[in-house]
Amino acid sequence: MRHLFILLMFFSVSCYAQDCQVLYQQHLKTDMKLNYKEFDQTMGNGFRALIKEGLDCHQEAAQLIEKYIEVNQAKESSLRWHVAQSWGHAGDYLQAIEWSKTVLIENEDFTKRELRWNDFVLANIAFFEKDKATLTRHSAVVALAKDKHFGNELNRKFLNSLIENFDQSYNYATKQIKP
Repeated sequence: MRHLFILLMFFSVSCYAQDCQVLYQQHLKTDMKLNYKEFDQTMGNGFRALIKEGLDCHQEAAQLIEKYIEVNQAKESSLRWHVAQSWGHAGDYLQAIEWSKTVLIENEDFTKRELRWNDFVLANIAFFEKDKATLTRHSAVVALAKDKHFGNELNRKFLNSLIENFDQSYNYATKQIKP
């Protein structure tokens, strides 16, 4: 009976991986022609089709975004951030860190925009590096600015979930965000 269970689990994981690869190949053929908004900002389109509810093809989503950036010579930082997040969800924290560093703003100007973007990104990097003290420090900066920009409040909740689920995977922790 135990062998049957193991066999079923292996088959299930194998089929799941094949489904992700099939989806990736399909989207690779069609999505390179989408404009940025269709590819990155539209639910159910582009890379988001690979990570919709019940389907966690994060590695393939990361690869699809990377290819989109390459083919379209795309410069939008949200694409690079979504690559970082997708690698994080896939459990490849080294790739997630590498891509996260590409979205840091060289000279944040809080007189123009109160979003504490760099602290948010650096907190994510700290999670990937398993550095709870740094994660907590950057999270506190975001929390202090929660009333200055709506994004800070959203990001505060996100980072709280990373702290509360620090010993879990990024994929798990980000699914535990409380409203």
